[in-house]
Amino acid sequence: MQAIKNQNNINIYCDESRHTNKNNDFMVIGALSCPRDQKSGILLKINSLRKKHNVWREFGWKTVSPSRKDFYFELMNVFCKETGFAFRCIVVDKRTLDHDQYNMGDDELGFYKLYYQMLVHWLKPDFSYHIYLDWQQNKDERRFADLRNILTRKLTGKAKINCLEPVSSHNQTLIQLTDLFIGAVGYEWNCWDTSSIKVEFCKALAVSVNLSGLKTSTKKRCRKVYFYKRVSCK
Repeated sequence: MQAIKNQNNINIYCDESRHTNKNNDFMVIGALSCPRDQKSGILLKINSLRKKHNVWREFGWKTVSPSRKDFYFELMNVFCKETGFAFRCIVVDKRTLDHDQYNMGDDELGFYKLYYQMLVHWLKPDFSYHIYLDWQQNKDERRFADLRNILTRKLTGKAKINCLEPVSSHNQTLIQLTDLFIGAVGYEWNCWDTSSIKVEFCKALAVSVNLSGLKTSTKKRCRKVYFYKRVSCK
């Protein structure tokens, strides 16, 4: 009975990409999830790769380079081989967002509505969640608490939110890994091709999860990855 409870206790690590970059039409909000009791084993494998490739600084999409190719591709393999690991993201066309109409001109409110949409349709009944968002400075200091409270009310009697809190990506390896994957998705959706190693990584990531490319949408029943294009923040 205890094993079942542990399997239903999930950690989620969230990050966002290209939401403030005016050179990109598409932003990505995404997250990695893993059973809470598998976290230490996953981190052990990633730290083993850090030691093998001498990569101890914060990593992510911006740090992908030819000199660290093996490290990043082996990280991808860890994700693919760990059965409890899953990735979800929504891709948002920023040109279609109307914050004046739907968010009283508050683009930050619209941003957290999109975060809510990314999360609320992912959280399963009878599961408990610890949710960690990469910290960022908000105009309204209540944003994280409001997101937690709204999710909790929506999911009352269904999923349980044990915590939802901001953390620093500097010391959160799995948020760094989330950054790597959403960076790849955003790179392909925005049609960038300025780095051959990043193009290669995008192609390899797609193949590893049985997709023809990262510029796509997937079915909700896909257990390993779920990509969804969202165009509004109502």
